[in-house]
Amino acid sequence: MTTVILFVLGAIVGSFLNVVGLRFNSGLTLKGRSICPSCGKKLHWWELLPFLSFFILRGRCRQCRARISWQYPIVELWTALIFITVPYAFIPVFCIYVIITIYDIRHKIIPDSLVYTSIFLSLTINLLNLSTYQTYSTLDWLAGPILFSFFASIWLISAGRVMGFGDAKLALSVGILLGFTQSVSAIVLSFWIGAAFGLLAIFWIRINPLIRINNKITMKSEIPFAPFIVIGAWFALMFHFDIIHASLF
Repeated sequence: MTTVILFVLGAIVGSFLNVVGLRFNSGLTLKGRSICPSCGKKLHWWELLPFLSFFILRGRCRQCRARISWQYPIVELWTALIFITVPYAFIPVFCIYVIITIYDIRHKIIPDSLVYTSIFLSLTINLLNLSTYQTYSTLDWLAGPILFSFFASIWLISAGRVMGFGDAKLALSVGILLGFTQSVSAIVLSFWIGAAFGLLAIFWIRINPLIRINNKITMKSEIPFAPFIVIGAWFALMFHFDIIHASLF
């Protein structure tokens, strides 16, 4: 029952995170009822049920029939899974990570207020020993600065063309939260996932004649990296991925 309750609660929180991610820095507040972004129709409560409403409405607004983004059920499902797969103390940080993911995908930038909040929460969790996930060693405490230095070096050397400075700050948060082994594994996973996504995207674009040429993704296309860092952190934590001590034999 605990898992079911957490899953449902996570889905509800995911619906709220969708709103925060879409309205953050947009001039809109979180007050007031949700509306259809196409026609402005105020949505009833039964049109806002996580997962269910999207499929009941068949992915379209009931009034104007405009398509509803798949972002909504995906974020709701992802947040629900986060709630049942990460230590309880880590949930607030991962909620911030979800908002960062939404915002970075839409705007290709990580807001300082969000990433600094995640750093503060990560520090608080470990300083107050709120999680029984692991006992922190000196190397674990250094993981954040090490990963920050790595990403910051890429940002500096490439003059921001390869990696944003926000990614370095996000890596700092992940390092502080997960410790050395798990955070390094998370970053390695993020590069693997990012590379796989890029190659699959290029392949899909080339075989899909319905996509316009000016939307083509190439090796030089700008792709937000924060989502891959967050997914890598989640996978490393969920599956206890340890690339440092991994062995082929």
